[in-house]
Amino acid sequence: MPPKKEKKPETIVHKDHSVIIPPTTLRDRAMSIGGNGSKDGFDTSALEKAEEALAALAEDFSSWMHEETNKLEAARESFHKAPQAEDNQQILYRASHDIRGQGRTFGYPLAGEIADGLCDLLDGAEDINAQVIELVDAHIDAIRAVVRDDVRDGSDKVARSVVAELRSAREAIIGVDRFVKITADVY
Repeated sequence: MPPKKEKKPETIVHKDHSVIIPPTTLRDRAMSIGGNGSKDGFDTSALEKAEEALAALAEDFSSWMHEETNKLEAARESFHKAPQAEDNQQILYRASHDIRGQGRTFGYPLAGEIADGLCDLLDGAEDINAQVIELVDAHIDAIRAVVRDDVRDGSDKVARSVVAELRSAREAIIGVDRFVKITADVY
């Protein structure tokens, strides 16, 4: 088996901070559980099989991601009919939360990042007014564009620009210090 190419960490630069996302694989995680990278007592062939199975499923990721964006679109339609309705907000939140969680796994890290911002917007908006609804639409349109155009490169310059604009607009509504306050409360 040829040596595996070492992956580099991904860095997402924000206005006031940077987030470094280390590359991880099932093998990395399992070895860290085994301690000191030890293979003792750990069936590495099972990990290789799991990674191969995940790679085989990768062909389905695109269609699964399209299904998720269709669910998000349906949630948007319900949200538009009655944006103040708690149920509609929850359905929209759930749909964006699913994409936030699955985006990276399915090979669409930007969609996941934008959905993360949409969840933050829905969490942080004190009032669902016309400005918030417009920004919700902008997030959903961006997610759909990323999936439709198959933008899988997290460093795509155009997409990064859109993500930055969405973040600025979101921060203008929910405030920049929101995340800091939440983490301070948690830790």
